[in-house]
Amino acid sequence: MSTQRVAPLKIIDAHHHLWDPAAGGYPWMRSGAVKFMGDTSAVCTRYEVEDLRREAAPIELLASVHLQCGRNPQDAVEESTWVQQQADRSGLPIAIVGYANLADPQVDALLARHAASPGFRGVRQMLNWGDQECMRLCDRGDYLSDPAWQRGFAQLGELGLSFDLQVNPWQLAAAARMAERHPDTVVILNHAGLPFDYRGEGLAHWQDGMRRIAARPGSFVKFSGLGMVDPGWSAASVQPVFDFLLEHFGAERLMFGSNFPIDRLYKRYEQVFASYGELCAGLDPTARRALFSGTAARVYRIDTGAPQQ
Repeated sequence: MSTQRVAPLKIIDAHHHLWDPAAGGYPWMRSGAVKFMGDTSAVCTRYEVEDLRREAAPIELLASVHLQCGRNPQDAVEESTWVQQQADRSGLPIAIVGYANLADPQVDALLARHAASPGFRGVRQMLNWGDQECMRLCDRGDYLSDPAWQRGFAQLGELGLSFDLQVNPWQLAAAARMAERHPDTVVILNHAGLPFDYRGEGLAHWQDGMRRIAARPGSFVKFSGLGMVDPGWSAASVQPVFDFLLEHFGAERLMFGSNFPIDRLYKRYEQVFASYGELCAGLDPTARRALFSGTAARVYRIDTGAPQQ
């Protein structure tokens, strides 16, 4: 493997969060809340566009994609509105992925209110809760097989909205079957499918699930959030994971994201993207542009106002 550092000239960060704990509820930030990535208290402080830009300063940030993070469970639209205000004030194009419980019979009205924010592009409802105790504590169910949830999911394609899919490896097969039933909805798998055991026996199970997701043409994947599954990850350690995804999805269906500020627990921003540069050092310029900006721009319909390099 080449260890050459290839820094992209311009990037779209396909997965990050903005938040202000003083202004919103964020129940998951409370002490004792269930979090599969462990203790996040060190990063549960105000994080706005200016903070993202400062951390990304060694790289040119063209645009970004904000993923919902539970600002106000009583009114999910409040978060989209707040992020849109951040984008308007800063001038940074930000695609917004908001929260909606797709099993809610009134989800159509919620989606219409989200759409008042020009940056709104789709929904994420995190489904990665594998054991029954965690499901109980988080008030989560098996939505992938819930008819009411399926009806809500169907509305996304009808409205031209995407779905950011976050599941555990053992949920990938069920998620692929769900996605196949809704071919008109773009599905974007978060955090490389969370390959918790990519160095052990779980690798083959993850690979099988990822093949199923990749077989659906309207599915994409983010290479992001690696610190949550392996705090000490390096380009060398995750190269087999990246190569597998590149083989099955291709650069045109794969995109890089930072998962900041969560992944600041493990690496600095420039370290994350330097590692991504090492991973794709042997690729041609067209593939690198897709990974660092092109795929995200196309999938999230981001107009940066500048030609892609």
